[in-house]
Amino acid sequence: MIRSFAIISLSIIFFVSTETHSISYNLVLNEPNIEITPSTEKIGHTWTNGTVWDKPLIQKFYSLLKQAKNDIVVFDIGAQTGCFSLLAKYFPHSTWYAFEPIQEAVTALQDNLKLNNIDNVAVLQTAVSDFSGIITLKMPAMNAWGLATIGATPLRFDTVSEREVPCTHLDSFVRDNNIKKVDFIKIDTEGAELYILHGAKEMILRDHPIILMEYNTTNMQQCNVTKEEIHHFLIEMGYTWEQVSSDDILCIPR
Repeated sequence: MIRSFAIISLSIIFFVSTETHSISYNLVLNEPNIEITPSTEKIGHTWTNGTVWDKPLIQKFYSLLKQAKNDIVVFDIGAQTGCFSLLAKYFPHSTWYAFEPIQEAVTALQDNLKLNNIDNVAVLQTAVSDFSGIITLKMPAMNAWGLATIGATPLRFDTVSEREVPCTHLDSFVRDNNIKKVDFIKIDTEGAELYILHGAKEMILRDHPIILMEYNTTNMQQCNVTKEEIHHFLIEMGYTWEQVSSDDILCIPR
């Protein structure tokens, strides 16, 4: 089934791959392997010699999706090269929006979606925060791009470069694109998670999506955020949460 995405506020990015072969990875136990381009392995450290970073967390998210109805809507924020968005392969009736500000990662993600014949993911080259406009992304070396942050003071790497990238907030994105309900959100943005939640407050109150999000103290410090502020927001929105890895929490509406 071919999906048509009517994106008003941001453009979906389409690329033509020049790579002629692929590498197989097992993303989820007891599901068919997925394929990625060789250049994907050079971006961050998600894919390394057959091992997928955060695979138990990906498996957890997959299990949550399996329990839901077929026509779910998923936001993947900080999508990188697709270790979460590629789960769309196993949920062909779902609709995904993958947000990623780094152009090279977007190219790799789009190529990986094509390799796996996935047509239900819209890829958006943008950062996400609590406003729409332009923001500075601080970046380490390419093999550590998963640590790139919009935080003012990176603490986990020495900045190699900075890029001015577009930024959106989710409430305006949802309104502009007439998205009726968001069911799941995954956020991995190296400390900017609270900014993103604030920018999605209307949608969260309306839809009460299940949220899997990074919860790393050092990353939060990069963005001048505390765990107490996150707790306060989640309580205000009517959520409980549990730690599902050393760096991630699963937030469930009451």
